[in-house]
Amino acid sequence: MLPAARLPLAMALAGLALAWALTAAWPTRYTASASVLLPAGTAPGSRILRIEYAARDAAAALRQVEEALRPWAAREARLLDPAMVRPQRPSLPLNLALGGCGGLAFALALAYARRRRRVRITPGSTFGLCQQLLAQWFSAQRQLLPVVGAAAGEGRSRLAAQLALACAELGQRTLLIDADLRAPSLHLAFGLPNSCGLADFLQERRVSLAAVSDNLSVMVAGHAQADPLELLSRERLPAFLAEARRHFGVILIDTPAARRGPDFEIFAALAGGALVVGRGRLEPVLERCGAKVVARA
Repeated sequence: MLPAARLPLAMALAGLALAWALTAAWPTRYTASASVLLPAGTAPGSRILRIEYAARDAAAALRQVEEALRPWAAREARLLDPAMVRPQRPSLPLNLALGGCGGLAFALALAYARRRRRVRITPGSTFGLCQQLLAQWFSAQRQLLPVVGAAAGEGRSRLAAQLALACAELGQRTLLIDADLRAPSLHLAFGLPNSCGLADFLQERRVSLAAVSDNLSVMVAGHAQADPLELLSRERLPAFLAEARRHFGVILIDTPAARRGPDFEIFAALAGGALVVGRGRLEPVLERCGAKVVARA
């Protein structure tokens, strides 16, 4: 996904390229025309008659005009403009202007849609849950908390993002990780490109954290080129989380829905607990992982 700053230029250039290609590929048509002066009393109004025909073939267009002229020649109409043919093609400057403006308009609409999709803090309940977690879970020895849920569509990713924003606003150095390598979404919530993320790190590619605010950094999911469960089982993951604990007081992890795979169990085991979203009963699974239900939402 393109960074937001480059999107308008890229879409405008795409619109120009499309307009140029369509104009170049558009078939040429030919218009033949002629004008005659009709004899007096032939028709009311103007005595000048203009005859015009269009066809894909220049000779065919000219032949149609000449055939239309014959009856008037027999009635002694005077030829003013002899039959001539001119090609008709779309206006390249006009199409380029329309294509560029159309691409720019599309980019602006997409940027607006992105902003509409960005996460917002829900007053009250989110801050209350954040304060509860800061008081009862997060500490100097315990910085990691995965957000888990049984099924997709229960608001797991949105809650993780809202909690991260709330913790950051309360002065906590916060890292939000999109560990849902199966259906990543946090990059959309924050308007970020889904590149150089967790999957890239686990595959030993370049990685970066996006600074969303003074206290909040986001690690997107990135592009997984192997099985997500296999990637998350690599030794690079606990090593990364151990290093992250040295720099962040709060590390929230958005995990895939339990029905899509056991990925969330890895993070629950590493953290020793989980924030459960939705009504699904995950206690037996968490107990097997040596993790407890820290809170429900």
